[in-house]
Amino acid sequence: MNARRILLIIAIYVLGVSGWVILGAASSLRSASTAAQLEAAVRSLWGAPVVQQAPTFTVQVPGSQRFREVIPRSNRVTVELHLEQRRKGLIWYPTFASRFDASYELSNDEAVAQKVRVHFPFPSRTATYDGFSIWVDGVPEQVDVDTVDGVRKIVQVAPGETRTFRVAYRTRGLGEWRYRPATESGRVRGLDMAVTTDFAAVDFPEGSLSPMSLEVTPQGTQLGWTASDLITRQDVAVAMPEKLNPGPLAARMSFFAPVCLLFFFVLITAIGVLRKLDIHPMHYLFVTAGFFAFHLLFAYLVDHVNVHVAFGIASLTSVALVIAYLRGALGKAFPWQLATLGQLFYLVLFSYSFFLEGMTGLTVTLGSVLTLAVVMYFTARLDWNQVFAR
Repeated sequence: MNARRILLIIAIYVLGVSGWVILGAASSLRSASTAAQLEAAVRSLWGAPVVQQAPTFTVQVPGSQRFREVIPRSNRVTVELHLEQRRKGLIWYPTFASRFDASYELSNDEAVAQKVRVHFPFPSRTATYDGFSIWVDGVPEQVDVDTVDGVRKIVQVAPGETRTFRVAYRTRGLGEWRYRPATESGRVRGLDMAVTTDFAAVDFPEGSLSPMSLEVTPQGTQLGWTASDLITRQDVAVAMPEKLNPGPLAARMSFFAPVCLLFFFVLITAIGVLRKLDIHPMHYLFVTAGFFAFHLLFAYLVDHVNVHVAFGIASLTSVALVIAYLRGALGKAFPWQLATLGQLFYLVLFSYSFFLEGMTGLTVTLGSVLTLAVVMYFTARLDWNQVFAR
């Protein structure tokens, strides 16, 4: 080992880094361009995130043209969310079907009858709604439906009387479902809301109202929000779980690849020093090419096969290329079994950590510490002056 060889190995490493940066950028650009085009198509088919505003109830102030808000005595809302992951190109989209059913009790504590004007807004003017129905005291009502302006209805409430306004429909959305229980006053009385999902990985967007109860069932999750007299400006919201997207995954793995190669270079360099093997810079070049083959194969296989199948094919191909080459080039003296374990650990395991959210940093940290410990242990008694002598 001399300075010239070290510089050549560094140059080969930089060349490999350049290739991975280009591959990662190409994967990112490919994913971003297709995502921008396909999301519009997905939205046209399944709609945007669903944001349902609670209906408003108002009465005219006697002797004026002004209206004041009537706060329902109770708000009972039942929602069902059914996740349907759909893939377009390299991107998975968390689409869902929802069923909304809400009842609102209107009470008149005054001595005169009230004409309560009900306005129910739709989540979106362009979305599709199925089974839309309105009831007053359990009796179906025929109303004019306008998805732009919403539905308007006048409910006559006699003195001391309580009437129930109910609305239900089914629709589809993308990514997130929201309900805004409070109107202008920000006050909600008798809130009793239940959301049932057919998935367990429930998440709540930032700034949303946390559920008061959460129960995981074999069918999914049951969420509950209850309050007797709530003052809030927060939404009740549920974010759909997102599936692992192969395009961005391939890009992240490509940008991370130089770390995997660096650890493997340290391993085979240590093997060469300890076994006194003449590992030429050209050997490092072909090892780099074998590592690059993994990410190149994976980046383009995910277009056609399952992401885990693509990962398995790319892993087997890369390990076979690198280990077969090192064994053939360096002979029986080279411990190919150790090199196989090293590539499985540094390339395959490190790359697979991207499938497990939040585990990549821990995996790299443990790998770094373990590599350092092993190299320090086996080279503690090495004469480095002899190793670096020309």
